[in-house]
Amino acid sequence: MNVRKRLTVAGLTTVLSISGLGLALAPSASAEGACTGWRTIQVNHNAAGLKYRECDRYSGSKTQTKAQLYLWDNKHDGKVAQAFTATGSNLNGSWHQSWSRYYSWGNEKRHSPLIDTGWHKGHDVEVLLKAVQG
Repeated sequence: MNVRKRLTVAGLTTVLSISGLGLALAPSASAEGACTGWRTIQVNHNAAGLKYRECDRYSGSKTQTKAQLYLWDNKHDGKVAQAFTATGSNLNGSWHQSWSRYYSWGNEKRHSPLIDTGWHKGHDVEVLLKAVQG
């Protein structure tokens, strides 16, 4: 499994991408697919956090992927946790996005309910987390 992290100066944004499931996590042909283990990322000294996993399924020659995630807003600072999720494929070293969406959460008392992005065309999920003004 290839996990890539990239930090940018503007807002201490973290991007994670999971590529190519290992043999132990090879997806089956089931409707539910196979999922990676849960991963966490945090920004701004844990002011915002995210826990997510990627799931993949195959049907014939078609591959679909999705993310499941929880968001945390851990600091009373007027900002909320915002996640950008995208699905797609890395083909010949170039990202080809098939779907994307933003999710936000600003309740400091508890994490968000489980967010399931639903199945979309592709092999990879990219997740971006940042704390933004609410």
